[in-house]
Amino acid sequence: MKASMIRVLITAAVAVSATFAQAEPLHEPISFADKQIKLLIGFSPIAFGYDTYARMLGRYLGKHLPGHPVVVAQNRPGAGSLSLANYLYHAAPKDGTEIAMIGRGLAMDPLISGSTSQSKFDPRKFVWLGSMNNDVSVFLIRQPGPAKNLDDILNGVSLKLGSAGPGGDQQIFVATLNALLGTRLKAVGGYPGSNEIVLSVMRGELDGVVGYSWGAAYAGHKGAIDSGQLKVVMQLGTEKHPGLPNVPSLFELVTKPSDRHVLELIFARQAMGRPVVAPPGIDPRIATALRRGFADAMHDPQFVAESNRIGLEMNFVSGHDVQALVGRLYESPPDIVKRVQLIYSTY
Repeated sequence: MKASMIRVLITAAVAVSATFAQAEPLHEPISFADKQIKLLIGFSPIAFGYDTYARMLGRYLGKHLPGHPVVVAQNRPGAGSLSLANYLYHAAPKDGTEIAMIGRGLAMDPLISGSTSQSKFDPRKFVWLGSMNNDVSVFLIRQPGPAKNLDDILNGVSLKLGSAGPGGDQQIFVATLNALLGTRLKAVGGYPGSNEIVLSVMRGELDGVVGYSWGAAYAGHKGAIDSGQLKVVMQLGTEKHPGLPNVPSLFELVTKPSDRHVLELIFARQAMGRPVVAPPGIDPRIATALRRGFADAMHDPQFVAESNRIGLEMNFVSGHDVQALVGRLYESPPDIVKRVQLIYSTY
């Protein structure tokens, strides 16, 4: 081939390469510089649990995201954070500037509630960024009250327990105890968060609360718990809390294998005690940046010191692990899912 022809071919190839380079530029690094990220909270601002955890995260998250954006925590309570989850799924911008902390039970609501679910989302399509802890919840009753202890409850004393709404822990836990232990508990809905429920318990308007995270409960109501005004009668989680060695676990009271499988499905949510999610369909690079920033914030020495100082339990669960857990829940055996749906349909 003549040298002149080779030069023509090389020139043409360079031109074509340049054209492709212009059509498909290299991806710019992800940066949130000069942007504001909203960390939306599905519960009220006076709730010690979700609100306190989310605001703690908000103070450190921007430091660990590329571009160091300002992170602003905003409360958007409603139906146990169901309304926020629906908004995030359908209407939130998909650029990483709006993320949310929602109730851990919402990941399971479409599965458990079935056709009656008010969830307008597929939890598997959310981008789960991680969870701030792996949780153990408790059953608290007021003293004096209708029940003096767990035996009274198991023997059929009727109690009114507060609930944030459909899909929330309190409602499904009440239904579970009634179905598997024969208790006579009634969920009273409409409360923005656990703190408002406990205030109503202290005023005598309610008899107790079930499904309140132990770490948040003790940090927020230490005086009432230590004095016996609020009594812990049961813990609910796949594992017992080391700080409650003498408090019976629901798993100790339920021994039938098929019933325990039901419990395992219901209480799998405890492994994502304080979950943070992003909308579906965001750029995978944005998802990676948000997950990495979340993980780095959780391990920030100042963050760890502050959480220890105010008594917040932290036990980070990665976004990949939460995403995988949600996927596994939706692969549960149909007979177990049907039993859980039947339990939930009673409320």
